[in-house]
Amino acid sequence: MYTVRTIACKLAPTEEQRTELNATLVAFADACNCTADVARAIHSTNKVLVQHACYQDIRQQCGLSANLAIRAIARVCAALKVPAKMHSVFAPTSADYDARIFSLREWDWTFSMTLLHHRAHLATKLGDYQKRQLQGRLPRSATLVKRRDGTFFVHVVLTDTVSEPEEPHGMIGMDLGIKNLATTDDGEHFSGDAVEAVRKRYGRMRRTCQQAGTKSAKRKLQKIRMRESRMRAHENHRMSNRLIAKAKDTRSAIACEDLTGIGDRITARKAQRSRLKGWAFYQLRTFIIYKAKREGILVLPVDQRNTSRTFSSCGHCEKRNRKSRDEFVCRHCGYALPADWNAAKNIQARGEVMHPVVEVVDAGTQNLVETTNKPRQFIGSGS
Repeated sequence: MYTVRTIACKLAPTEEQRTELNATLVAFADACNCTADVARAIHSTNKVLVQHACYQDIRQQCGLSANLAIRAIARVCAALKVPAKMHSVFAPTSADYDARIFSLREWDWTFSMTLLHHRAHLATKLGDYQKRQLQGRLPRSATLVKRRDGTFFVHVVLTDTVSEPEEPHGMIGMDLGIKNLATTDDGEHFSGDAVEAVRKRYGRMRRTCQQAGTKSAKRKLQKIRMRESRMRAHENHRMSNRLIAKAKDTRSAIACEDLTGIGDRITARKAQRSRLKGWAFYQLRTFIIYKAKREGILVLPVDQRNTSRTFSSCGHCEKRNRKSRDEFVCRHCGYALPADWNAAKNIQARGEVMHPVVEVVDAGTQNLVETTNKPRQFIGSGS
């Protein structure tokens, strides 16, 4: 089993190199568009057939080196296999590289890359994180990227082999929400109040710019979008790092809600739609999965139905148990506790049902025996 990570490395090219980088991206995009026309004409996305049909033409017309031409053909064939991209037009914003035309020089932290007319050594602006991840590595592939603000990056792909997840000695349940972005079964929660305040401020700025409609307002809208995206990613990284650290310390598996398609199943008032749709829960789950895989931690997606209506102790499931967004009072036994905490406990129990936790206990003078924690039994309509 292996994991794939992408490390974004900022370049610091000279003006001459910047011109050459732009020319390389334009030539690569032209090669992709020519290849796409040929692939559609011969009705094939087979890389070998398309390469025989257009390789010499794109070498002569676009001036690319042999390996850049091959990378352009490979990108097009992969893209056209996706129905939604069958009629795509390739923009001069990125180019693919392999080990023959790209290398990392660790002694001076530069990239050696084949460009349109020559091979260049490109200086970088790397942080401590990038240097730690790249130290001692020989990356085999990368992507040259030009961002909207005109800066150039190299997205280096690192592949690591990891072992199978270890047998867990416990289970952590995690409930996702809006007011509390995440709550674990031990009561720890990550409040969304500060995030919501930032989102509202960006929302007001967005409405003002949209009403103006000027070019400067549109540029401002783009900056707002990028800032909000970075804020989401930062908070999701913070939550996922905390959860992975807790699972690693306690040697536990992680059970989290499977929210696939929930946006199509729920309805909300107009005033609440922006808040419900405004957080990247799928991104958070993706961060948790790839970080857990790297640490050998098991992640279990759990059916989220009725986790907010079922009492975690007695198993009674009823819609009226949820008195308010924050308060949960069981109408069967009368016990009360925070609603998000109760849901996290239910998710933990369902995770234990899916993957029983096996522990070794001390039997005194007797031999050690294996015992399996009995999963909680759910009563009612909860599944």
